[in-house]
Amino acid sequence: MELDFNFCGFNRSEFFKNEYKQKIKDIHKKLHQNDHSIGTTWVDWPIKYDKNELILIQSLAKKIQDNSDVLLVVGIGGSYLGAKAGIDMLQKNNKLEIIFAGTNLDFSDLKRKLEKIKNKDVTVNVISKSGTTIEILVTLNIIEKFMKNKYNEDYKSRIIFTTDKNKGYLRERANTEGIQTLSVPDDMGGRYSVLSAVGLLPFAVAGINIKNILKGAGRAYKDLSECSIELNLAYQYAIYRHYVYTHINKKVEIYSSFSTKLASFGLWLQQLFCESEGKAGKGLFVSTLGYTTDLHSVGQYIQQGSQIVAETFMYVKNPNCDCIISKVQTDSPIYFLNGKTINDINNAAFYGTIKAHMDAKVPIVVLIFDKINEYNFGYLVYFFELACATSAYLLQVNPFDQPGVEQYKRYMKDCLN
Repeated sequence: MELDFNFCGFNRSEFFKNEYKQKIKDIHKKLHQNDHSIGTTWVDWPIKYDKNELILIQSLAKKIQDNSDVLLVVGIGGSYLGAKAGIDMLQKNNKLEIIFAGTNLDFSDLKRKLEKIKNKDVTVNVISKSGTTIEILVTLNIIEKFMKNKYNEDYKSRIIFTTDKNKGYLRERANTEGIQTLSVPDDMGGRYSVLSAVGLLPFAVAGINIKNILKGAGRAYKDLSECSIELNLAYQYAIYRHYVYTHINKKVEIYSSFSTKLASFGLWLQQLFCESEGKAGKGLFVSTLGYTTDLHSVGQYIQQGSQIVAETFMYVKNPNCDCIISKVQTDSPIYFLNGKTINDINNAAFYGTIKAHMDAKVPIVVLIFDKINEYNFGYLVYFFELACATSAYLLQVNPFDQPGVEQYKRYMKDCLN
């Protein structure tokens, strides 16, 4: 993986000033301390993950593949965004379908999904560490009735709870009713849990090689374990984000890609950064765009609207497939493209977009990786988790809580009581 800062509009020497060196040193020490109670279990997880649970995950995935047409994943926020990001990025030609529910309280959405799978064999994976999230429990209530109607009293053998290993409503139910469980590790928040059972079971069921994901994350852990700014790309990226926010007064960061396979990954990044940094009146507002689609809408604003945007491009060197444009009629407006590939044209759009956005004074960094595969997915997940936590600490906010989210939950309960 590479980071190209040549389009950021300022000199990278700003990264290496003494003010950042000491801050990074302090943050590095905090993130890598042995006490993970502040929420840092994810930091060394790629080398300390539970090997026995990995075997259980693989066994459960094989069982689901053998007896089900659909895995219905019930989760919201960090309980599903990372899993969906990985499945959409690494999707295989798999007969078994992964469907996500519990992501909202729109019953028409859930009704449509249940109608779609009523004649199929289904396994349900409910993901909630606390076991108290209203969206999850409301959805589970409806899905349990659906499953009981399909499978009678045997329906519980087709349900898996991924939750806290010791406590909570789902854990207590599982212990009492004999429901299969997987664990969300202690001191690992939802948005940092992609590489745990939260993401690994859906990945494995989808036919994705989860060992290669963990290998990629393990390599990232090794590469990014240096305290040195000069050697650690995650720290450089965190400083870049802090600099464009504090020194160039940008308010919005956009994650952009010319690959549709990265669309859901952008939504995971949106949650990761917004929920980690958006506190105390601070932080870049993070959003995600898919090009060239959004160049015909939001692109206009980026180029000629308020100059509040910084942009991170995710660029894939080698797409998994391509197509040659051929036999174009001589009077066609695209005759000049005859013999070009779709990738040639997409790359031209990529470089043209960078040039146009630089003209609009948009700071740009390009994250480059060679191809889309399991190894690179694991690497990217770990890179962004480390960069995000570091970036939040540079803003002097806690990367691992979400008091605003808890506030809306309290108000919602007040309205219902």
